[in-house]
Amino acid sequence: MDDSKISKLSFLGAAFTLFVISLGAWVRLTDAGLGCPDWPGCYGLLTTPDTVDELAKAKENYPGANIDIGKAWREMLHRYVAGLLGLYVFFVTYISVKYSEKNYTLPVLISILIIVQAIMGMLTVTMLVKPTVVTTHLFFGMLTATLLFINGLKYADISISQNKIPTYVFAGIIVTWSLLVLQILLGGWTSTNYASLACTDFPKCLGQWYPKEMIFDGAFNLLNLPDINYEGGFLAYGSKVAVHYVHRVTALVLTIFFILTIYAIFKLKDHLFLKRVIGVSIVFFILQVVLGISNVVYSLPLNIAVWHTMNAAILMALISGALYYSLISFTKAK
Repeated sequence: MDDSKISKLSFLGAAFTLFVISLGAWVRLTDAGLGCPDWPGCYGLLTTPDTVDELAKAKENYPGANIDIGKAWREMLHRYVAGLLGLYVFFVTYISVKYSEKNYTLPVLISILIIVQAIMGMLTVTMLVKPTVVTTHLFFGMLTATLLFINGLKYADISISQNKIPTYVFAGIIVTWSLLVLQILLGGWTSTNYASLACTDFPKCLGQWYPKEMIFDGAFNLLNLPDINYEGGFLAYGSKVAVHYVHRVTALVLTIFFILTIYAIFKLKDHLFLKRVIGVSIVFFILQVVLGISNVVYSLPLNIAVWHTMNAAILMALISGALYYSLISFTKAK
């Protein structure tokens, strides 16, 4: 098996991961994250309790649980597909190590990440969808897709210009990438704290450019959260407004830096691959802005909200691909 096949399988794995991320977003947005109160099974079963006897036993073993078969099936479907993704990642790592002479550190790291991601999936349930855990779980899913995408680029032998990328362009890409990661984490925090509709108008928030209802105290507490069920959210309304508003402001800052970086990249005379990746990312960036505004204006429709999450993962992979190219160019080109 040659490197080009490993590259194609890695790209396919990235696409598969996007599907799993979308499925996870669908589960979360339909409040099915605790459709099964245990892990890895569901009420002690490998499937869901469907028969009269299974339902009776589930009620006996989990007397405080509100058994919803629809939610249970959505949660288990996500687990099944995520399990298949894990096996696929192990396969990509295996063929990378066995058949390629290139450094296999990255594919090994992806396999380690998928194990960590499985643990985070377990903690999401056992810690009752605690926002810090759920946000981390979502981000690690996007990171998995990103690293598979970069692994595809690595084994594809992309063309790197002999001219070193200018320092200011490299710095611009690093800043843009960092802001994008921050924005994704803020988006996860907004969603997992049920703050997506804290402001229902746009571009203002509650009819104000700086809403007086905001309460920052406790809005971004990541550690030492109380051991409660977080389904439905626990933040005070003012804290939700603060989370939502910060997510919007960061989006504006990211947009400004992204535009400046685009301008700098397209002024370059070479680095064709970098221009292509950024060119594609422009489309998805504009789409992400439209989806984000639509979430507010149309009161978080399920299809748009899921698409918004998946599109963020695509953007992260693309901008990370640009960063990967820039890092190679900056350190190796003349």
